[in-house]
Amino acid sequence: MVAYRAEMVVWILTATMPLVMLALWNAAAAQGPLAGFGQAEFARYFTATLVVRQLTGTWLVWELSNMVRTGSLSPQLLRPLHPLSLNLAETLAALPFRLVVLTPIVAALLVWRPDIAFLPAPSTLLLTALSTVLAFLLSWLVQGLFGMLAFWLDQSVGLFSVWFAIYALLGGYFLPLPLLPPMVRDAARWLPFQATLAAPVEILLGTNGDPLEALAVQLGWVLVAGALAAWMWRAGLRRYGAVGA
Repeated sequence: MVAYRAEMVVWILTATMPLVMLALWNAAAAQGPLAGFGQAEFARYFTATLVVRQLTGTWLVWELSNMVRTGSLSPQLLRPLHPLSLNLAETLAALPFRLVVLTPIVAALLVWRPDIAFLPAPSTLLLTALSTVLAFLLSWLVQGLFGMLAFWLDQSVGLFSVWFAIYALLGGYFLPLPLLPPMVRDAARWLPFQATLAAPVEILLGTNGDPLEALAVQLGWVLVAGALAAWMWRAGLRRYGAVGA
């Protein structure tokens, strides 16, 4: 991750959509608050979203899909470690570099809008950290599930793009969930999209009514995704033809 710095910067810049949405919603709130979000609230929300997105971002779906299609998965199956453990280690190893690149961006946002700075209570920080870990696990597992579809489909990445579009809307990537229609917002809180991004952001900002409930939803989806991933991996290996190996 240190050697391929330019590649890492490109990956990081592909996840800076919260900065674009901040500019749009900041302009929209110039005439007054929207659903309780003024310019300062939007800046605080999308700054937190940017940080959480960087901490929970993974690339497993592209890597796994490519390994299955090219047959490069075959030699990894002979190793004593699970093939997906390497990607998990690489993803975790990238976090320090992500934070290095992210620090000046957050600092610039603080200079632009000093009122977004705040000091959460220690308990809030603890719950946010736990929620971020669960969001990361769920994001990694979901990408693994779509990557495993390559055992059966030629292009599983395309299906993940559909997932990501829904995630961007219902996960709080494009807008805070309170801005959604009430019925959609209430449904989104029980779906995995919110659990992969908006949950830790809302816990940090104190906009989530019940942080423990949000954590329980996240944990539930992590367990479901983990069980499904274990089943798909075993079933996929039985079908794996090692084409191109």
